[in-house]
Amino acid sequence: MQKLTEESLARLDHFLACQDDDDVMVVSELDGYLTGVVVCPEMIRPSEWLPVIWGEAGPVFEDETEASEILNLIMALYNDIIARLNRPQAYLPILEEDNDETFLWEFWIEGFSKALSLRPTAWAALQVRPENDPAAEALATLTALAVHALETDDDPSLYSEADEVLMQHAPDMIAAWALHLHHDRLAKQASQSGNTTKTGRNDPSPCGSGKKYKK
Repeated sequence: MQKLTEESLARLDHFLACQDDDDVMVVSELDGYLTGVVVCPEMIRPSEWLPVIWGEAGPVFEDETEASEILNLIMALYNDIIARLNRPQAYLPILEEDNDETFLWEFWIEGFSKALSLRPTAWAALQVRPENDPAAEALATLTALAVHALETDDDPSLYSEADEVLMQHAPDMIAAWALHLHHDRLAKQASQSGNTTKTGRNDPSPCGSGKKYKK
């Protein structure tokens, strides 16, 4: 399994930035998107989430070697996100930095929003929880940030009227809420695993054959 380094991340960033199609995600957007895929209450297979990265036109590779290289780098980023989420004290999202050294969190949240659209039913189950539930609060906040990013993108005049506190603390909020969703997903998996009953040797086979499991 390839490990993500600063050099390999820069290579992925360069490839994505050089694509002519504006629908192709940039690295920060991709980080938000893959984070949404990782923390989703339901597993999403790469065959489903990969095409969304490229938009409708799809990527342009020089050859099969470059295609393999870039896909491996995307999977390396995916695995790196999981590793970062498993180290809560060190977790930070990948955010673009503006000329004035402020973070452009909008790219990240737009990517996260695209991940939400892959499993709306799974996310809806979180929305009906009590408001003080950490995962429900996290989802509500990230969704609000996504809506704000889209509004200011459509009408830049709204940007100056945005809540300054929200703008200043959005990067920290993103990290905290992503971790809440990650921990909620892990707790759900642990609960499901603990409720699984092991089939005994002489129990009926779950395949429905009528034979004992050992047969």
